[in-house]
Amino acid sequence: MEMFRLNFFIFLFFGFFVAIIVLLVYGEYLRKRLSQAMEKIALLERNLQEMDKQAKLIIKSDLELRFYQDEIRDKFHKLSFLKNFIGTSLNILDKEELFSRIDKKVISDIGFEKGAIVVYPAGEIKVNIGFSPDEIKAIEAISQDVFSTSYSIISSSSRFFEKNGKKIFLDEFLCGPIISGAKIQAIFIVGKCVLARGIGEAEKEIFSIICMYLGQCLDNITSFEALYRAGEELENKVKEKTFELRKSLEELERVSKVKSEFISSVSHELRTPLTSIKGFSSLLVAEKFGKLPPQAKERLKRVDENVDKLVNMVNTLLDISRIESGRMEIKITSSDIVKLIKEVVDFLMPQVESKRINLETNLPSFLEVYMDRALIERVLINLINNAIKFTPQGGKILVKCKLKEGKAVVSVRDTGYGIAKDDLGKIFDEFFRADNPVNREVRGTGLGLSLVRRIIDIHKERIWVESELGKGTTFYFTLKIRNG
Repeated sequence: MEMFRLNFFIFLFFGFFVAIIVLLVYGEYLRKRLSQAMEKIALLERNLQEMDKQAKLIIKSDLELRFYQDEIRDKFHKLSFLKNFIGTSLNILDKEELFSRIDKKVISDIGFEKGAIVVYPAGEIKVNIGFSPDEIKAIEAISQDVFSTSYSIISSSSRFFEKNGKKIFLDEFLCGPIISGAKIQAIFIVGKCVLARGIGEAEKEIFSIICMYLGQCLDNITSFEALYRAGEELENKVKEKTFELRKSLEELERVSKVKSEFISSVSHELRTPLTSIKGFSSLLVAEKFGKLPPQAKERLKRVDENVDKLVNMVNTLLDISRIESGRMEIKITSSDIVKLIKEVVDFLMPQVESKRINLETNLPSFLEVYMDRALIERVLINLINNAIKFTPQGGKILVKCKLKEGKAVVSVRDTGYGIAKDDLGKIFDEFFRADNPVNREVRGTGLGLSLVRRIIDIHKERIWVESELGKGTTFYFTLKIRNG
């Protein structure tokens, strides 16, 4: 029995010991598992903290991004508004129309609720968007400060602005000058009634741009008005001068007509007695009424020569008168200009020989042109006669005709005294005579070259002169060639 008890206690002791060992081993296992769990919890906590930090950064970045997006959107909106506003008002040339463009939408588009424009120096309210009569009085006082100082006013704090006992109920407002011609022409004021996030830099910038732009528009309007007035004045002056010129032209035409009629009448009246004198003087010189003493015959020759000059002058006056009045009958036919030049040279050769001048020609064998033969003959006689008159003894005259650019160009060159540069532009004027030794010694009418120019003009061709003092003169004129 005791042995049984002893074995039981020994078994119980070993069982208890084994249980303790098992508990110790299991406890160590649980401790390790708990330690691992704590480490995982700590790791999770760190991860959560990192995730929270990242989430906060993401939220912050998102808020900043939204803020910048809003700011960019706002700037884009304002820039779009500014582009449209400038585009629609760029060509405005009236102050009233310009200020009328500042309406409620414009004030709203730049971020405000009220707006006004005060024009100086009168201090007149040109624009009022949303301001009460009491507020307008305060605005007039505020704008007067800006007008006096030329500085902008920015208010972003008080609920109202007090001036001379009047209150302008605004959370924020901007007040700036509109400058044109280096002077303040108007004051622009805008404001808000509900406090938002304050007046941003973009709003200040666009407000400043609009003030400057309105000033530039006023500059343009002022320039246009000045230009318009100058244009009206110029137009009135042009009308006055045109009227005066028309009256002068009418008077000149009347005088010219009277002159032409007078010349025509006088010339016709002179022609009959001159023809009689010429006839009798020619008969006397030819001694048809008996022999004359040498002295009387010489004087009659001079009379006969002077009658020829008078007849030529009368004929020239009549021709000029007919051309001026449009009564000259011109008969254009095709004819050989070379043959005509040779005939005129032969006709004038006695004068050339008597003065001992060397006259040469440089002509093609044949050149058919369109001309009034009788009138072009007058032209050639006048030009060659002129060359003979102004070329001294031993001098040279060259008559040429050549084809150039589809035209016949006829030229008469002499080695006479030449024409001063200042006189070249007047050489074809009626009664003009250049100042040279020949003209001082020999009297003339100054009508020959004037007639020559008129004849070439009615042929619708050109005539011109080249000359140099001491070296001679060359006259040129053109004629249209047949089939040219």
